[in-house]
Amino acid sequence: MSASRIRAAVVAGTVTALTAGSVLSATPVHAVAGTPAAGNAYAFTAKIEIGDSEDTKRACSGVLVNPRWVVTAASCFTGGLTELAAGKPAEKTVATIGRTDLTRTTVGATRNAVALVPHPDRDLVMVKLATGVAGVKPVALAATPVTAGESVQAAGFGRTKTTWVPDTLHTAPFTAVGDSSANVALTATGEATICQGDAGGPVLRQAGGTPELVAVTSRSWQGGCLGTPSTETRTGAVATRVDDVRAWITSTAFAAPGDMTGDNKPDLVAVDNLGKLRLYPGTGTGALGSPTFIGSGGWSGASVTHRGDWTGDAMEDIVAIVGGELRVYPNRGDGSLAAPIKIGSGLPTTSKLVGVGDVTRDGQPDLVISYNDKLYRYDGVSGPAPSVAAPVLIGTSGWNVMTLTAPGDADKDGRVDLLARDTRDGVLYHYLGRSNGTFGSRTEYGHGYTVTNRPLIAGASDANLDGVADMWTTAGDGTLWFYKGGTSIHGPIDGPSTKVGSRSWDTIRSIS
Repeated sequence: MSASRIRAAVVAGTVTALTAGSVLSATPVHAVAGTPAAGNAYAFTAKIEIGDSEDTKRACSGVLVNPRWVVTAASCFTGGLTELAAGKPAEKTVATIGRTDLTRTTVGATRNAVALVPHPDRDLVMVKLATGVAGVKPVALAATPVTAGESVQAAGFGRTKTTWVPDTLHTAPFTAVGDSSANVALTATGEATICQGDAGGPVLRQAGGTPELVAVTSRSWQGGCLGTPSTETRTGAVATRVDDVRAWITSTAFAAPGDMTGDNKPDLVAVDNLGKLRLYPGTGTGALGSPTFIGSGGWSGASVTHRGDWTGDAMEDIVAIVGGELRVYPNRGDGSLAAPIKIGSGLPTTSKLVGVGDVTRDGQPDLVISYNDKLYRYDGVSGPAPSVAAPVLIGTSGWNVMTLTAPGDADKDGRVDLLARDTRDGVLYHYLGRSNGTFGSRTEYGHGYTVTNRPLIAGASDANLDGVADMWTTAGDGTLWFYKGGTSIHGPIDGPSTKVGSRSWDTIRSIS
């Protein structure tokens, strides 16, 4: 059955009142009339509320696909009547995730939506949350379409046969039929029904014991749902497939390395001569915006870095060595910092720290720290309680004279790399990341980077958004320079430089 033949009602409905759920036109669905989810099963399912007024507030369902992104039906925001515009939601939008029983406020989280990214051709929209949700595992995305007669489960927070506004997530079995189109037809198994409030909810298959997302609900006849006329007995529904738009979902949810503010543009963090921590937002051109203070004092002498999500909420955090303690400072979502979490102690106060990214390629952020003339790798574990493993020696000598920074994957081989400046002669070296979590032989990245000529150096990730790793440095005259990354026959090198900061950078003591 195609969507045009079923002509079902879109199942996005109001929270407190019956909407025209029986009208056979494109209107969204909102609740699965089935069985309450056991325990916290399907915790990745979201309840989405749209609007400020209790009289007109609408509710949908959705599904967490990244700690900071939810996928739902675009018709939830438009009723299926108009095209959804990208950008900030026109109405207040709040998502509740990780709470399959909405009365259990000690679990899960509620988040405001800050941006909408609708799919150009489908009843799908990516909803960006103000801050990520740690501790709730996002759903896995299916890579293959449903087959004819495949058994699936639909989940949602919508209306049931007996309750207008349920407090619990419900699930129900359906038989799915898909083809090469964007739609999946759902045939109810038993008394299952998709009702008002279920639009955007996940349609799932089991793959090796793991649920994976094959579609999100869109439209339904709503036969048997509370408020639907008894003459309507049809229970079929239409869902929007997602297996063939996985790349769109993952690329939309991509977080740029080095980005602290959530705009996918790498930023710079600096400690000034008063011991304050500054955040300079990147503009996407290599230049920087005006700074904000994210640390009011006490940062003098600290080794500071930012590269990687240490708290599991898809936002890059600050890591620092302060007074011999290794600390994670969680990012609140806008670059401001929450209270630190100690993940190590006993380090020399002269230690040099750099967040290189995922050296071991296990999906977790890692650190490289030099002290006592040696180089160590600290393998990280991201989550609400971040941690590091015992240090692994990866460089036996010669590191006291080196200034370390992280370019990201400078040679585009899928492994993060390391930059190190020899303070004795100003030669800057590129160390190639290797598959075993170490760094290979070095090549010259640039020269003339003496501590007098270029006092401070920081890898900028891809600060000008051209796909190549870049760099910022201060100069002896107190200016800031952006170096566009380049390549030679030997590998990555420094490219053309542009002055991007005036003569106030001589008050800065470190950059990362």
